[in-house]
Amino acid sequence: MFIHIDLDAFFISAAATVDKSLIGKKAAVASGNKFDIFGDYHECGIILSATYEARAMGISCAMHSSLAKKLCPEIIIVPTDFALYHKLSNSLYNLLLNYTDEIEKYSIDEYFIDLTGTRFNSNPLEFANKLKFEINNKLNLPCSIGIAPNKLLAKLATDIAKPSKIYQITSPKEIENLQICKLPGVGKSLHKSLQKYGITTIKDAINAKHIFDKLGKNAINLYKSLNLLNQDKIIKNQPRKSLAIARSFTPIKNRDDINKRLMTLCRHLYFEVASLALTPSKIELKLRYKGQTQVSISTTININFTHKFLERITKELFVNLDKFKEYEIDYLSLCAAGFDKTQQLSLFDNQSPKNSKISNAIIQIQKKYGIDAIKSLSEF
Repeated sequence: MFIHIDLDAFFISAAATVDKSLIGKKAAVASGNKFDIFGDYHECGIILSATYEARAMGISCAMHSSLAKKLCPEIIIVPTDFALYHKLSNSLYNLLLNYTDEIEKYSIDEYFIDLTGTRFNSNPLEFANKLKFEINNKLNLPCSIGIAPNKLLAKLATDIAKPSKIYQITSPKEIENLQICKLPGVGKSLHKSLQKYGITTIKDAINAKHIFDKLGKNAINLYKSLNLLNQDKIIKNQPRKSLAIARSFTPIKNRDDINKRLMTLCRHLYFEVASLALTPSKIELKLRYKGQTQVSISTTININFTHKFLERITKELFVNLDKFKEYEIDYLSLCAAGFDKTQQLSLFDNQSPKNSKISNAIIQIQKKYGIDAIKSLSEF
């Protein structure tokens, strides 16, 4: 039996763990911070998450915060805090580890767990109630939980359970009257195709293998999952393919200012890479001249990856990429890829035990007090 956990209205619920006054209020998280990584001031933009009290006033995701304020003048707009989101997401993962290591991180606020072989498999509903209680009391986060024989139906059960409830599906026949568009994985295109064949409900789909066979591999897999013909497995520790830090900003012509921003990107990217103990074999730099399309340059690396090295290689890449120095730049992106976990990271070129300790101490300080706690001199 599979359980799917989804943290309700996660970003704004996370904000409420820090600011209790947000609980029960019409509030939302909007993209951007008041001050971004470069210290530039920005008004918050697109709504990313809203309390159910705000949703009742017509506030929805992807709405601009200015429109949200018109619809609901008393709404409280909160800037994003991704460090907090990752911290809470990791806390949930560690809580789940108390029961099983068969855990799949589906997204920052969603997890699947497989109860097969555990003592909880015989009574998953009792376990789900226990889990929900712990998440609420230990993490101060509301959640919805779905229970089903596979991941597809468990996610559907969570959708039915929202907000902040538990729902169990033991057989597809229990939900046969549900509209097919409610099934996870049925997007607009597939829904439109199924409608052409008269498939509008789960019941219609259950006995329509010949139709799904005509619609491609994804449709066939969906049909198999719906009819419990697939044997799902938990996908653990999926390797990252890349990590990138990218920002748009008011156009800048001064190359000294651009270089300072590149060094800020280096600090943020190195912190993310070092926190995951990864070593990249490729670095890619992208920039955009005002009113133009993006241009990029990359290089492969086979030496020890350090903070100083990242700064140096980024400067070299920029010199080679920046062909039009008379143009203003309004976008930068720095990406690390081709990860290898076998090498040790350090902030310093000299890999002495003393420097390794200093490196670890810097990362820990940044984790505890924020990435801005320690900055490189090259950013000033």
